[in-house]
Amino acid sequence: MSQYSYVAREISNSVKHTGQLEAANVAEATKQLRGQGLLPIKITEGKGGLRLTINRKNVPLKEKIIFTRQLAVMVKAGLPLVKALEALARQTENKFFREVITEIIKQVEGGAQLSAVMNRYPKVFSEVYIAVIKAGEQTGQLSEVLFNLADQQEKQADLISKVRGALMYPAVIFVALIGVIFLIVFFVLPSLQTVFRDFGAELPLTTRILFGISTVARKYFYIVFPALIALFYLLRLWVLRPGGRLVYDKVKINLPIFGSLTKKVYMASFSRTMGMLVRSSLPILLSIKIVQKTINNKHYEAAFDRIAALVESGKPLSAAIAKEELFPPMVSQLTTLGEESGNLESVLQEITRFYDSEIDNMTKNMASLIEPIMLVIMGIGVAFVVASVLGPIYKLVSDFH
Repeated sequence: MSQYSYVAREISNSVKHTGQLEAANVAEATKQLRGQGLLPIKITEGKGGLRLTINRKNVPLKEKIIFTRQLAVMVKAGLPLVKALEALARQTENKFFREVITEIIKQVEGGAQLSAVMNRYPKVFSEVYIAVIKAGEQTGQLSEVLFNLADQQEKQADLISKVRGALMYPAVIFVALIGVIFLIVFFVLPSLQTVFRDFGAELPLTTRILFGISTVARKYFYIVFPALIALFYLLRLWVLRPGGRLVYDKVKINLPIFGSLTKKVYMASFSRTMGMLVRSSLPILLSIKIVQKTINNKHYEAAFDRIAALVESGKPLSAAIAKEELFPPMVSQLTTLGEESGNLESVLQEITRFYDSEIDNMTKNMASLIEPIMLVIMGIGVAFVVASVLGPIYKLVSDFH
């Protein structure tokens, strides 16, 4: 892929745009620009540029929340959009985000719509974000949808924080377990092995296996360690392939405890985003396709494809959801009530509150839920080591006496 700088104008008018993009050749670059509704005037191959640099950087969610809420406040106060963006560019601490806001200002001053310009920075602004902004522009309710976006982002950040906090305890336990295994394999077992060898003790199979693992790990450490890293890397590559990703996503939603939490997070994300899109007056079918891209699981993506197909054929959303096992019956039943009462947005908000509460309770109790499982796993490991080592020691002491 090569990097190209371009000068183009909008097909519908004479507003000019400049920027950079990645493409295999000039023909593909031209196709990309036409897909954005732009007519190329000049395309030159060159080294990088703002758009490419920005799209390789992720702006922290906190920065985007501040940007969105402050933009909403200024637009609601009647400040012109360009003036509001200029104020935000001056006070934004993130260098990359400041540069992209500056580029947005140039395009908006030239007559482009805010949503159209943001669409050129997919690593910064999500498809949901852009769709909601576009709806606000079309309905003349930009400040309102910006407030909705800020609220949604804050709740999403809170959800991410809770899940990360819940995963911290098992992560610490896992690291501690690896540390204990390392000490046993590299320090404890070699000492015991020397003692047994000096006394010529006859060892049972389990003890020989344990000492064999220790010997191989120590003697061929320079091979074992890189091999484990290579195995991890190959596993990651496999997960990136379609077949591997399907298996990984299936495991993710079926793990004890974690699978239940993951499903609740997906349902909260679905209802929150869907509710915001409905509130922004986006069509149901378009909303489904946008929500689909916010849930990072191939099985849920396939479910949304089937739901979208049924809705497109004339079925109500609730009926389409009811056919999917990944969606709890409560979700389809409440969605039916929302459709029948003409109050779908409020019902989706209630579903969101329910799952937010469920996630909150589950993350608070995560330690007590995981502790028994971790203790059982550690207990089995310790029991194996103790049985393998204490048996020969006891026999050795008995023979000595």
